[in-house]
Amino acid sequence: MHHFKGTWPLVAAGVLLALTGGPEAGAAGEPALRVQVGDHPGYSRIVVRLPSNRSPQVKQNACGGHIVFDEAVAWPLDRLNATHSRRINGYRAGGGGRAMEFDAPCGSRIRGLRERNMFIVDVADPPAPDRKPDHPALRTAGTAVATATPAPAAVEPPPPASPVAEVARILAPVAEASAQPLPPAAGPPVDLRPTAVPEAPPQQRTPAKAKPPAGDLERAVRASVERTLLDLERTPRLAPPKPGATPPAEPARHAPPPPPRPIGPFDFAAWAGDDFRTTRTALEQAVNAAQGAQRVDASIALARFHLARAMLEEGRGALESAGSFGPTADQRFQLSVLADAFRTLDGTADPAGSLFATVPPGNAADHHVWRAATLAPTRWSAAKEGLPIALRRLLSYPADLRNRLLLVLAEAASVDDAQALNMIIMEMITVDGAASADGQIRYFRGRLSELQKQPDAALDHYGHAAESPGPFGRRAQVRSVELRRGLARLDDAGAIRELEALRYAWRGDSIETEALAALGDAYTRAGRTEAALDVFGMIAQRFGATARGLAALGAGRTLLDAVVTALEDRPPDDPAALGLHVRYGALIAKVDKERPALRRRLARLLTRGGFTVEAARSLHALAEEAQGEERAGIGADLAQVLVAAGRGAEALEVLARTAAPGGDTPALAEERALLRAEALADEGDTVRAIDAVRGLTGTRAMRARARILFQAGEWTAARSALADLVERDGNEEVTADDVAHYGLAAFRAGEPDLVRAAADRHRARLAGTRWDGLLTTLAAAPEAGSRPLKEADIARHLAAADATAGIVGRWRTAR
Repeated sequence: MHHFKGTWPLVAAGVLLALTGGPEAGAAGEPALRVQVGDHPGYSRIVVRLPSNRSPQVKQNACGGHIVFDEAVAWPLDRLNATHSRRINGYRAGGGGRAMEFDAPCGSRIRGLRERNMFIVDVADPPAPDRKPDHPALRTAGTAVATATPAPAAVEPPPPASPVAEVARILAPVAEASAQPLPPAAGPPVDLRPTAVPEAPPQQRTPAKAKPPAGDLERAVRASVERTLLDLERTPRLAPPKPGATPPAEPARHAPPPPPRPIGPFDFAAWAGDDFRTTRTALEQAVNAAQGAQRVDASIALARFHLARAMLEEGRGALESAGSFGPTADQRFQLSVLADAFRTLDGTADPAGSLFATVPPGNAADHHVWRAATLAPTRWSAAKEGLPIALRRLLSYPADLRNRLLLVLAEAASVDDAQALNMIIMEMITVDGAASADGQIRYFRGRLSELQKQPDAALDHYGHAAESPGPFGRRAQVRSVELRRGLARLDDAGAIRELEALRYAWRGDSIETEALAALGDAYTRAGRTEAALDVFGMIAQRFGATARGLAALGAGRTLLDAVVTALEDRPPDDPAALGLHVRYGALIAKVDKERPALRRRLARLLTRGGFTVEAARSLHALAEEAQGEERAGIGADLAQVLVAAGRGAEALEVLARTAAPGGDTPALAEERALLRAEALADEGDTVRAIDAVRGLTGTRAMRARARILFQAGEWTAARSALADLVERDGNEEVTADDVAHYGLAAFRAGEPDLVRAAADRHRARLAGTRWDGLLTTLAAAPEAGSRPLKEADIARHLAAADATAGIVGRWRTAR
């Protein structure tokens, strides 16, 4: 048995790997073998912990192998098949339970080694295609054949190139031009076990009648040598040339064709290929036939083809497949560049993270193209610096890719750069002709006329573009409606009619998004708020995940802000806030993604109306998305809602979980301390609640301190704390609840004079509230005594009881 170099470290690692595996229950109640599988650089390893008196063997197949015991054993097949390995998979039992078969890459080198009670099987990578595999069996066979045949052997023609090699030759970039050739397709199974080959005598020129050596490789080599010797024997010998005779002229040899020129890293025309169907089929076959790093290269070639054809979804799929095949560092860099290119075509590239924007372009014309397209949607002033170079280079790009990049540049320039848009339109006319079939050139010429303050010319171009059946014809109709409304040639009702017809003309594309955004604006201007919100809700639902959908919701945020502001001026018991939350909650969440001010304001409205469950859910979702100080503020809002709902324990947990890492601002720290005190008071922890408000000043701190004492039954202390708040002259922050609690605390403390004084002084403040008449009733209550009750006392008692019942009824029904 032949080992790898440096066997002892590998054996120690294998023993350690085997000892980490736990026992499993086997079939028929027999304990399963302890088997462990692991990957190492260049090979994978199976380590089997042997039962007593067992001696296994390993045998190799064409594309795998099997481990054989002399008796049936319990193999842990389920656990092994659930284990990931780069080279070994497909474990299954065979031979009545005596063998465990496994699959490995075709041509892998499989070797076995027993070390004490461990049996180690190593599955090495197939040999590289440019050198002979370093295996003792092959060295032995080669030496034997060379010794047996001194005559030169005939050279057999090379096998036909596989699809992988052909695609690599055609579509490899410059950096891969010097890569090694790909291996041919796998041949018949080869037995790599060492076999002794008898040497033949040197003078023997006829096929030997002895039994051929074992092994398909040796038999194939010997058969080839024997055929060569037979051909030499059958070839007639030529007579030696006569003196002075002219030797026959040798036939002219044709010079070998020059190798194809390597494809450059930005040669998009070569990536696209001449024939779409043929090129795509060859690339897909190459991906299916390749293995390892060559499969990643084939997937990269397929992604480049899709990029050159501007096929975004298919290209992203090829990139995802390549990323799952274990790419190397160089391959990961190529994948990142291709991913940036696809994001650029889609208009969603982030200039801060794109290689096209962060790396200086230098003198590379292709880099100027992709840098300009990457920066165009967000940073047009920086994008147009290399625009002349980019437009010249785009002349040599494939039609699909060139058109897509020109659209990205034209959309960005059509905002406020007439000069750059004119250059792009001239480029479109140069490559696509003066008459564009889909109305694209006419549409952008209309946009150019708008920038040049020529509305009549713009309407004329839009009219010609609208005659085209393509998407730009619909976009031209939308722009025509908006332009005529801005020129007062069309009222809002007419604009709504035309846009309602256009919104169904081109479903699911950017044209529908533009039509819906314009329709929402028209409904808003016409005062039809509900219809406008329905339109913006449709945009959020169907296009909220796209960049154009989020841009179209800008007007929707302005409308929602006005609606929430109007609801804040309504009475607390108005259920309109709940209706807005139920019908347009998803729209508010979508337009409020960057700044969650609308959702926080709506949550306060819901809390004020008593809808604490809905408010708590909305704030919970906000707190999970926010970070830092914003998260702490949302946590304070959520804790206030929970305290108002009587859920003090949850409020304490929210306050602890949403604390800012760097500390709160003074105002926010005081707010959170007061909320913590109120939550502790709800939980009955009076001492900790008083400690939480110690050192705090202000009306809210005094009110919180009095409430804690009131709930604890400390009536005298609560009355004293409320007296500082209620009896202070000119204090406009006093509420009816403060006065009512002050009177109740004085009544429970046995101070009727203070109750009567408070009733006389604050009667007007309690009028019209749920506490109306409370202090008057408490002041008229009789004092306990031992004298007999008179008829007047009984009447007074009944009147007080009736007044108290009315107060309680009003208090329960009021919000």
